[in-house]
Amino acid sequence: MTVITAIRSAFGFLTRLPVGPWPLQNDLNGISAWLPLVGIVVGGLVGGLTFISSLLVPPLLCGVIGCACWVAVTGGLHLDGVADCGDGLPVEVTRERRLEIMKDSRLGTFGGTALFFNLAFKAAALTVLAASGSWLLLLTACILAGLLARSQIFIAMRFPGARPGGMGEAFRQGTRPVHALIAAAVTLGACVLAGWSGLYALGAALAASLALLLYARRRLGGVTGDVFGCTVECTEWIVLLTFCTAL
Repeated sequence: MTVITAIRSAFGFLTRLPVGPWPLQNDLNGISAWLPLVGIVVGGLVGGLTFISSLLVPPLLCGVIGCACWVAVTGGLHLDGVADCGDGLPVEVTRERRLEIMKDSRLGTFGGTALFFNLAFKAAALTVLAASGSWLLLLTACILAGLLARSQIFIAMRFPGARPGGMGEAFRQGTRPVHALIAAAVTLGACVLAGWSGLYALGAALAASLALLLYARRRLGGVTGDVFGCTVECTEWIVLLTFCTAL
């Protein structure tokens, strides 16, 4: 896979940006190397649109617009993971039954509640950041949210899979150690450039993702693609909220 093809595959798989059709529908090999770039672009687009909106409409609408942009750019790819984890992880049933519930396409009460609060936290944080009047703070928060969220996938891949096959397993098999090193270097560098707020966001992201992943391993015996997606979504709004505390 060439570099250009890998980049197109990464954006074609993880976003709805107009990069053309996803070139290799059944091959995730190599695209994890470009996860940091995807996160930076997604966060940059959301932050930019939210700031432009702040020049035209009240902060509350800016938050809603920014949150809607996040869903549109990613195609809501990871929201399914939030809903499935919300439905399956908390229930007191067997491990096998939890996995069945998470594979079920129907949305349950817990899953719907998890989706609501996930989007509410994200919109609320964007509202606060838009109201701050600092375009630099808003853009930095969104870019780091996108970057840190996708970097957590490399941590998730260190956990055993809960079921054979599936998108999570395919993604793990297509990842090389050098991809994780690149992601770690880019992520750490970006957080250092952002100052104490960036390092604070890094610590919060790591703590939250590890807590979720350890909980998933205890409940499922490992992680799934849904857990990957839920980790991305939760990390995004947690990072945004950490920047809100800096105001």
